[in-house]
Amino acid sequence: MKYIKKKIALGCLAGALAATGLTGCSDKMDGASVAVTINGEKAPLGVVSFMTRYQQAQTQAMYDMYFGGANDGLWDQVADEKTGETYGESARDDVLEQIETMYLLREKAKDYDVKITKKEQKKITEAAKQFIEANSAETLERLAASQADIETVLELQTYEKKMFDPMVADVDDKVSDDEAQQTTVTYVRVEGESEDEEQAEEIVSEDEQKKVDPKDKAQQILDEVLATADADMDAIAKDVDESLSATETHFTANPPEKKDDEDEDNNIGGVPQAVQDVVKDLADGEVAGELVEEDGAYYVVRLEKAFDEEATEEEKDSIIEERKQDMYDGIIEDWKEEADIQVDKKVIKTLKVTANRKFSLKQEEPKEEETEEAAEEDAVSQNEEDGEAQEESAGEEEAPDAEESPDDAEEESEAAEEDAEK
Repeated sequence: MKYIKKKIALGCLAGALAATGLTGCSDKMDGASVAVTINGEKAPLGVVSFMTRYQQAQTQAMYDMYFGGANDGLWDQVADEKTGETYGESARDDVLEQIETMYLLREKAKDYDVKITKKEQKKITEAAKQFIEANSAETLERLAASQADIETVLELQTYEKKMFDPMVADVDDKVSDDEAQQTTVTYVRVEGESEDEEQAEEIVSEDEQKKVDPKDKAQQILDEVLATADADMDAIAKDVDESLSATETHFTANPPEKKDDEDEDNNIGGVPQAVQDVVKDLADGEVAGELVEEDGAYYVVRLEKAFDEEATEEEKDSIIEERKQDMYDGIIEDWKEEADIQVDKKVIKTLKVTANRKFSLKQEEPKEEETEEAAEEDAVSQNEEDGEAQEESAGEEEAPDAEESPDDAEEESEAAEEDAEK
């Protein structure tokens, strides 16, 4: 089962959660009780509850969109037959692990010169306050989360977002053409006959068999492609059979060697191995002179570019991003191995994610100006930090009257304008 782990947007948080399906559930949680302690820092149950319920609501919304009311009992379904763990328990424990990671990120932030700016902190406080005001007393009681808990979650997520880049700053960003080389091909796949189709052939004439024979279809397509310069393989395939089409895709020409515990299947990017093999002997734009067969299917194949520069550059970016993620995950893993993490299982078990303890999202669309402001936040974040540092330095040297408020400064400006007019 896929859980939604989308970060909680500050501008949309006030949209609220609604407690649903709570009939008969009288159990209450103590949000102030300590759920987990990370290197001596105590994380209250309210923090775990808020993140869990928000992700529960997001996941529920996705499943409702695709499956409607057919998934009402999804949280009670068993996810692990050996342990009997339900999807609801798995989702809660997954959130707990995320919180442990985020507390460690906040603890290590100073090592990377990462901090939350005054503007960010103000937005966090405002968003948490609006959330409390927008939700009913019943929902807040079921959440067992205070405004401070919500501020903590938003603060932790802000640190999580800001820590990634400095943590992976030393990653190796050099990728050779050979490692990233992408080969682009176009092919038409004609599915072979199934056992049922083979049995059906026994009762049709030979002429009818030739009309429906998949290999004959594939050969007809190949013949027409070979006979036409710069052939439109998709159009030719559809002329033979409307259900057929051509696929243009690319694959890694020099894939890394498989590890002992990895699957031997080398259909990189979904390109059949037989197709990858045949194009090695072709020139750009050349069509394989014979049908390629693999797993009962027939392929008409053309090599577009043995070295696709654009696709190769994209693959380089992908490789670098993968390296960054591996480095980040490795650092987190090391931190967790060294950390003293104590989970109070008795407290955690009071947070129940079940079919009759559901939450739904009731978010309003953010206003246009709010959306634009949110889009600009990332771009100005570093400038804000630098600006704050400069303000603090200047504040130490300036005279006391430099502490005047924005309102005082505005009044002085207006007075100066009046004198100028006179």
